[in-house]
Amino acid sequence: MRLLIVEDEQVFAEPVSRVLRKAGYTVDIVDCLDDANSAIAVCDYNLILLDRHLPDGDGLDVLRALRRAKSGISVILMSAEMRSVHERIVGLEEGADDYMTKPLDISELLARVRALLRRPQELARSEVLVGNLCLNTETRSVSIDGAPVSISRRELGLLEHLVRAEGRVVLRDQIEQRTYGFDDEISINAIEVAIHRLRRRLEQHGAAVSIQTVRGLGYMLHAREMADV
Repeated sequence: MRLLIVEDEQVFAEPVSRVLRKAGYTVDIVDCLDDANSAIAVCDYNLILLDRHLPDGDGLDVLRALRRAKSGISVILMSAEMRSVHERIVGLEEGADDYMTKPLDISELLARVRALLRRPQELARSEVLVGNLCLNTETRSVSIDGAPVSISRRELGLLEHLVRAEGRVVLRDQIEQRTYGFDDEISINAIEVAIHRLRRRLEQHGAAVSIQTVRGLGYMLHAREMADV
């Protein structure tokens, strides 16, 4: 999943982004309203951490634009601790999904991010099973036959896209947009290499799944029994 941090204080934004990336998310950082609007226009974000007070205006302008466009992107507004209760109420009434005051407690932030990223139909289904592979969307972990599997952030993001779309093609453009951030260097064959590494890791741990290459389009994951038919 891809997240956007809109925050002009790098001393705050960078540590938060590191924690979120370590938790398995792809994260971009911008420091003003103009860059936020540009990023939202070209990327498919699942959640935005949005500071209220930015150099070129109020973060509420971004939120209002999203809600006018009927966007379902989850938004957590942030502001300094001394801001008023009234300000927080206004933010929530304008369409924010949550509101946190800075400095943030990182554990609480992660919990709120995970809660918002659970789609309604997944509230009672945090574990997604394909064959003997289990992806826990809440703890961001993978197991095969009940045994935990160590997996990199990039591989986890790639696997999540494939598992959520089980039996359907995931386009290369979708993989690139949702798995790689602005600061990631993407070589011509980066996705092929990532798929190869993921296949090898799953095979090493005995996963009963297959990742099929759909030439010219992208990739599709099946339980192995289905793929062999």
